[in-house]
Amino acid sequence: MEYGIVMKVLLISGSVSGEKRYGKLKSVGSYMPPYGLLSIAGLLEKDGHTVQILDREIHSYANEEMARKIEQTRPDLIGMSVFTIGFKEAIRTATFLKQHFDIPIVAGGPHTFVDLDNFSRNECFDFFVIGEGEITMSELVKTLVTKGDLGTVAGLATRIDRKFIENSPRERLNDLDILPFPAFHLLENIKAYHPSPLGYRKRPFFPLVTSRGCPFHCYFCSAIWGHKWVAHSADYVVDLIEYLITEFGAKEIWFAEDSFVIDKQRVVDICQGILKRNLKISWTCMGNVHKLDREMLSVMKESGCWQIQLGLESGNDEVLKFVGKKTSVYLIREKLNLIHEVGIQPRGYFILDHLIETKETMQQTIDFAMSLPLYSADFHLLQLPFGSRAREIAHKYGKVDYNPDLLTGYSSRGLGFVPKGMTESFLFRTQRKAHLRFFLRPRQILQMITSIRTPEDIHRYLQMFWAGVKTLL
Repeated sequence: MEYGIVMKVLLISGSVSGEKRYGKLKSVGSYMPPYGLLSIAGLLEKDGHTVQILDREIHSYANEEMARKIEQTRPDLIGMSVFTIGFKEAIRTATFLKQHFDIPIVAGGPHTFVDLDNFSRNECFDFFVIGEGEITMSELVKTLVTKGDLGTVAGLATRIDRKFIENSPRERLNDLDILPFPAFHLLENIKAYHPSPLGYRKRPFFPLVTSRGCPFHCYFCSAIWGHKWVAHSADYVVDLIEYLITEFGAKEIWFAEDSFVIDKQRVVDICQGILKRNLKISWTCMGNVHKLDREMLSVMKESGCWQIQLGLESGNDEVLKFVGKKTSVYLIREKLNLIHEVGIQPRGYFILDHLIETKETMQQTIDFAMSLPLYSADFHLLQLPFGSRAREIAHKYGKVDYNPDLLTGYSSRGLGFVPKGMTESFLFRTQRKAHLRFFLRPRQILQMITSIRTPEDIHRYLQMFWAGVKTLL
């Protein structure tokens, strides 16, 4: 295939419907822009290429409709972002495209990080990007244009004459600021994106990933970015927020990285930048309890932060230690009280059935959640993602099902792990009872009613109510 100096690149995101990902809770699922592809697109556009994005999770393009769009635009290269929950659909999509078009297809995304040996056997893909995708995709496109040596592109694997060749790995980016802003302008309908109802207040809403890597070692995490933490500078982040407000009317930001609060000075600098520029923005973040103190929380609150989402996991110290959480029940309670005092609403995530869990420790976790000043609580059942330590050792602690279709993030069809002495039905019942007990408390109901300020708030709570009713029925 011959290429011009400027290539047309089509990036396809999402091959999984909301129904498959969330089951009965599809109406209250989280639907986020394909951030990784937007970042790649930003760099390819800076290189001078033409980029289009098709997000099939939001717009549900059937293969035939997608084929018509490809026929109209005739891209030179197709890139697909692949997550474990959708890797089978991605293979079917790529196979369909190969049957209809003579266009090279690149696979990237989390699943290629963690299951390359198996995934690379699929001959419907010509290239595989392993690791961070921006520079690798930029160099791949440049090499195709110049007819250079594909073997020199670090982080790339190729399939040539049915032979699989893996190049040298690509080193992690140390300076994320070299990347241009993600290409949000390529999205068809920005207002279609939102997190779950309890995770936002205003739209248009934008997730931002301003750091990569996590220094912690929780056993249920794949840690696809590794444990080295690298972040955009505070100036870059504030510039990006201002750009989103100016160009798209952004009203709320979610810092969606593993932990936004690792570097206190960076957090303070971002918050002060928002205040100095008088940026009117509401925002939330993911975090961990270790680094939080009153000074940082106060400036976060002043600059627009209204919620922190925290992986609390358990209400038992022995379980916390086993799963790799370097915290304690005492510390969690202390930090959540502090968050509440400052005026930020903490949202807690718990896992009920860790590998060493008993019925007693599960009940301790539920009771612990009830005793905390939480805005909301999510009680999950353990997932066993590829690349996690939990997946490697789970068979020692109970019944295991390694079917990747169970890795939805929402346990609605079956469980990948059931601890010894328990059953799947018991775990589902316990999970449902925990949610009912938490959200049907008079205190919780009153808190939600008194937090209603806008029509969007009413819409969010009605969504959650009806999803709850359908789940119970």
